[in-house]
Amino acid sequence: MLCLVLVFLLASCGRETGIVTNPTLKRADYEKKEEGNISVGFIQTGKESDWRDANTNNFLNVFTESMGFRLVYVDGNSDPKRQIKAMYDLIAQKMDYIILDPIVEDGWEDALRTAKEEGIPVIISDREVSADPSLYTCWIGSDFEKEGESAIQCLEDYLEERDRLDDPLKIVILEGTEGATAAIGRTKGIEKGIARHKKWEVVAKKCGNFTQGEGKQVMEKILEEHDDFDVLISENDNMMFGAMDAMDDAGVSFGVDKDVITISFDALREAFKEMTAKRLIATIECNPLLASTAKQVIDKLESGQKVKKKTYTEESVFTYKNVAGVVPSRPY
Repeated sequence: MLCLVLVFLLASCGRETGIVTNPTLKRADYEKKEEGNISVGFIQTGKESDWRDANTNNFLNVFTESMGFRLVYVDGNSDPKRQIKAMYDLIAQKMDYIILDPIVEDGWEDALRTAKEEGIPVIISDREVSADPSLYTCWIGSDFEKEGESAIQCLEDYLEERDRLDDPLKIVILEGTEGATAAIGRTKGIEKGIARHKKWEVVAKKCGNFTQGEGKQVMEKILEEHDDFDVLISENDNMMFGAMDAMDDAGVSFGVDKDVITISFDALREAFKEMTAKRLIATIECNPLLASTAKQVIDKLESGQKVKKKTYTEESVFTYKNVAGVVPSRPY
């Protein structure tokens, strides 16, 4: 009987200890880091483009066991609901950190609040969320609006060299996924630049979801409706490649000193080949290699340091004029 009482008391003490543990304590607040590899959940958007593949591979190559991490990778499969479910699953697994690359900005408030309540820092990568910034640790990625403005600057430079800056222009825009930060920011920057020119007109603006296949399909429909336009701006290289196939099939002349001026985003290796062939005027770089920056954030949090709320990556602008010699060293 005495033994049974002692067992009951010990068990009760164990339960009491579990109850008083603070579930909202952040890892950086602990005096000692937990033993073993740091667990990191990475929720990706999917496999919609070559840029995305480079981004995924970068995270897989940085967050390795040899570097002290246990990475749980989740492919969002271009489905926002799947991503939100993955967030709750990773929270339930009590990951040390979660890195989220959201497909769309909206719908993250509850999931992020749950992660914060459980003491799991969330790093937003590439695209942004519309949720209260206090619910996540930080964001790392590109200045998409600036990228859009850079595209228009490339167009202006090209036209000025040909004494065409004051000419009327009919412009077609292929947008990325609706609700995605990249699409929102690039469109805003593009439209801000176009607004400076009274004779410039957007005659078509359609969504191609950042994929090559949809880029071709959408461009085919645009060509059926508009047989006369001067500029095609695609919000990523893959959609541009698809649009080029559609224009080739329709016999539309495009590129340097051709009927249609072509400008896109991402700066993929294939885009450099198109610029070398003078089929593409310019591509605005969007750097997919974000994993090292995310690791630096985690390293700082592990040592109790503060981190910036927003960190922009370094990026460049490439045109058919400065492309020589870049392709062999291009990492993606």
